[in-house]
Amino acid sequence: MKHLIAPISAVALMAGLAACSGADTTIETADNDTAPYSENTVDDMNDTTVDTDITTETELDRPVYVMAAGEMKASSLIGDDIIGANGETIATVADILIGRDMGPGQIVFRDGGVLGIAGELGTLPFSSVSLTMDTDGEPMVSAALVDESLEGVAEFEQDGMDDFRLASELIGTNAELAVADTYSRITDLIISSDGSVKQAVVTDGLSGVASAERLVIDFDAITVVQGDSEGEVMINKTSEQLKMAPVFND
Repeated sequence: MKHLIAPISAVALMAGLAACSGADTTIETADNDTAPYSENTVDDMNDTTVDTDITTETELDRPVYVMAAGEMKASSLIGDDIIGANGETIATVADILIGRDMGPGQIVFRDGGVLGIAGELGTLPFSSVSLTMDTDGEPMVSAALVDESLEGVAEFEQDGMDDFRLASELIGTNAELAVADTYSRITDLIISSDGSVKQAVVTDGLSGVASAERLVIDFDAITVVQGDSEGEVMINKTSEQLKMAPVFND
């Protein structure tokens, strides 16, 4: 506020003029919020900062979804090593087979191969593995099994491509909302420790264009409509309902 400080003589002169004219209201006006912008530039900037803080606080009032203990992203689990009873890698998590009717799913593992390529595919129930989190919050998969134990596991065979029973098929898929020609992109699935998928992470982008904001919806709002060739994914929500969904915070 340096620019408001005047020499003492100038202040005395202004006070004398005000006394002669009886313009007490002029001094009150200078302290009033309606004073000229040039006299209150710093105050106006401070007011703008206050408004920004209020806006930020309002935005934070929107519900935020934080994963609970035992929940993890499917994308974080896929590609992880499965550590056996001997402390060595016995297989790799190739995918997640989604359970039917919101029930527990299964781990699709790849046994053998090099760097997760080739090798045999099989399935393990989530109840047969142990899931823990490392210091970075990433899942670690271990099982009381050895390489020989996996030899007797039935080989996994997919009925057809894009039947959307695998997590990797849904992740990255554009899904049509309940209103025609309006789309959202599925960016991830949230899995419970028992292998059940309860929520999906989607964007609020239109026409399949992903936005920076990710939202969480119930997984049962996603349906697959089988067509003549491959399935079509739909989300049973309107654009207005999607805007009310909590923001994903991982």
